Amino acid sequence: MDKWKNVKVVIGVMAVLVCGIIYITANYGRDSGGIVTEQFADAADPGKEGSREDAAPTGKEPAGDKVYIHICGEVKKPGVYTFSVPPRLVEVVEHAGGFTKKADRSAVNLAESVPDGSQITILSRTKKTKEKGHGVTSEEGRVNINTASREELMTLNGIGESKASQIISYRETNGLFKKIDDIMNIPGIKEGVFSKIKDHIIVS
Repeated sequence: MDKWKNVKVVIGVMAVLVCGIIYITANYGRDSGGIVTEQFADAADPGKEGSREDAAPTGKEPAGDKVYIHICGEVKKPGVYTFSVPPRLVEVVEHAGGFTKKADRSAVNLAESVPDGSQITILSRTKKTKEKGHGVTSEEGRVNINTASREELMTLNGIGESKASQIISYRETNGLFKKIDDIMNIPGIKEGVFSKIKDHIIVS
């Protein structure tokens, strides 16, 4: 009988030990899960020191290292644009929506590198203004044969370098033309040539 009691005691002790092991194992698993969750939460939170975003490079330049370019004039979206490195002018124009229909594209070098802080003004294709020694008027866009340079006279249909030089020589020798028809006093400029240029010349 005493032997049977001893067996029961041993069985009871073993049962207590097994329950204790099961309880400790279950609690350890729950605690470990909490630690893992906290670690991932920290990594996902960019505001916490030592987070994954802080530790790894983002590929973005610091605000102080940006290149600022101001473009205005004949582009579709004038304004200030930022770049990570100094851009080419073609890139700045693309960011500004491209040229307008009035833009004078021949006046810019699209391959030019643009430094930080630059202001770029895209000009329009306007007629030349009348200036001393220049023969094109802004109002009519016609060549003033009394003041035009050799190059400006050569823009007229049928007027080459030789005839342009003759026109300049004539007005220096005989005085200014009084009317546009007087240009036919120049050898080689007759009705045929005059009919081509009469709507494109003026005297003043």
